[in-house]
Amino acid sequence: MISLILLFNAILPFILFFEELFGDMNFVLKIFVLMTIFSYVTQHLGKGPLAIIIVVVISWMIFSNFAIFGSIYVLYMLVLFGVTQILMDFFILAPQAMMEQNMNKGAEVENQPNSKDMADRQRQMMQMRQRAGM
Repeated sequence: MISLILLFNAILPFILFFEELFGDMNFVLKIFVLMTIFSYVTQHLGKGPLAIIIVVVISWMIFSNFAIFGSIYVLYMLVLFGVTQILMDFFILAPQAMMEQNMNKGAEVENQPNSKDMADRQRQMMQMRQRAGM
C-alpha cells in the first residue's frame, strides 16, 4: 500500500505537467487562429471599422467558445489540407475500382488506350499548340 502511494506521488508531477502542457498548447492554438483570422480579415476588408468589429467578434468567439469554434476550425483546416480527399479516395473510390476490376476480370476491355494511342494524342496536341503559337 505504501509503495502504491509512493508510486502515485512519483507519477503525479508528470500527469500535471502534461495537463498544463495541453492547456498551453490550446492557448497557442487560439493565438494562431486569431492571427490567421486577423490576417485574412485585414487582407480582404482593410483596417476599417467593419474589419475591427469582425475581428473583435471572432476573437470573443475564439476565447469564449473555443470548444465549438476550435473543432470547426480544425475540420476546416483538415479540409483545406486535403485530408478529406485522402479519405474519399480510400473509402469510396478504391472499393469502387476493386469492384469494377472484379467485374471485368477475364473480359478484355477494348476501349483502354495503349502506348501507341497516347503517343498519337501527344503528337496531335503538340501540333495544335504549334499552330496556335504556344
